[in-house]
Formats: sequence, C-alpha cells, structure tokens
Amino acid sequence: MRPSAVIVLLAVALAACRTSPAAPRFIVTAAPIDTGVSSQRLCVGVDPAEPRGVWWWEPGLSGCTSRSTGPDLFRAERALVTSRGESEAFEVSFRMQLKRAADSVLPPYADVHLTVQDRAIRAAASGASVAIARRADLEVPLIPPRR
Repeated sequence: MRPSAVIVLLAVALAACRTSPAAPRFIVTAAPIDTGVSSQRLCVGVDPAEPRGVWWWEPGLSGCTSRSTGPDLFRAERALVTSRGESEAFEVSFRMQLKRAADSVLPPYADVHLTVQDRAIRAAASGASVAIARRADLEVPLIPPRR
C-alpha cells in the first residue's frame, strides 16, 4: 500500500472515531414557571444524571437567563430526580422554604413537583407548563429586574 493511501485511511479512521458533542448537561425552564406553591414564578435547573440535581432561582431582568436572587442559585432541599422507566420523561421534586407569619398554621415550606417531558416542564400543583432550554452550566448572572 502506498504511503499516501495509508495517510488517507488514517485520516478517515480518525474522523470516524470523533464523537459528536455531548448534549448540554442541564435542563432549565426557558421562562419562569408558576409552581403553584409560591406567588413568585421560579426558574428551575435540573441535572437529569444526578438524583439530587435540582437548583432554583427567581428570574432576573432577562427571565431565567439571569437571576434576581443570590449570591448563588439555591440548591433545592430534599431534591429528587426520578426517571419514568423506559421513557425519556422524568419527575423532579423538592422542598422550598416559604415566608409565613409566625402564627400561621401552615408549614413554613411547600413541596414542588414537576414533570419534564417532550421539551417542556409542567408543574403538578398549577398545571403550568413552560419550554425547556439546555445549558452546559448553571452560571446564571445576577441581574435584578428593574423596579
């Protein structure tokens, strides 16, 4: 075999071995969602590969691509990411602390339940649904909305 043919075959083999870029790791709400448990619409980020991989933040000036809370995203308490068997859909749940009056008979928290399916996230309590976006990271800048 001629050396030029070997070089061509090696180039083809290397090109065939290249892997396509991986899908971005995180799934986030493309717009703030009404969870049905808080008066504030929230932005939620999920790492589907991590059983406890849920974060939330209040939207900033540009919606869920910025945030008005901080100094960082809130790591969700009691978070759980659960797949639905063979389906690409999965369930997300977490506990969120709420501001309640000291004499309130209601607990100072609420449990949020979301379903991710078919490029959307749906909140169980409100029935609201928003599109998802994919992100390589959860570096969401702090840009409070104008008042």
